[in-house]
Amino acid sequence: MFTLTRESRLTPAELWLRASALAEHTDTVPLTTTIADSGSPTVGWGFMVRTALGPFHFDDTMVVEEWDPPRQWRIRKTGRLSGWAEMEVTPYAGGSRVTWTEELWLGSGRVRRVTTAVGDLLGPRLFGRVVDRFAAVSP
Repeated sequence: MFTLTRESRLTPAELWLRASALAEHTDTVPLTTTIADSGSPTVGWGFMVRTALGPFHFDDTMVVEEWDPPRQWRIRKTGRLSGWAEMEVTPYAGGSRVTWTEELWLGSGRVRRVTTAVGDLLGPRLFGRVVDRFAAVSP
């Protein structure tokens, strides 16, 4: 599991609008696109992030488990990649703070332990760019 925290000069409401635009999170992640249910995110809303290089691709399917605007959301991974992610926005020093916590893995047993460790190592680098983008004053 890893946690990312960023402070922003954005108001909590502004930061929430950006952080809750789940279908746009892949805009800063190379080789990825998002396919989402219609409408706005809410409990039960699903989406898939596809990472592709030529004909090879990996789909990461997810569903919203908690949706508490303008404070927090939680998603659960429902495909081959397992895990969950939570995001919380709180007021902080004239702006806001966002905290993103995630755990992801493949398989079970030893494979799960290894892939969890890899996710904990690579996750902050990958998702840090996503969090930096929506916490920035100018996107």
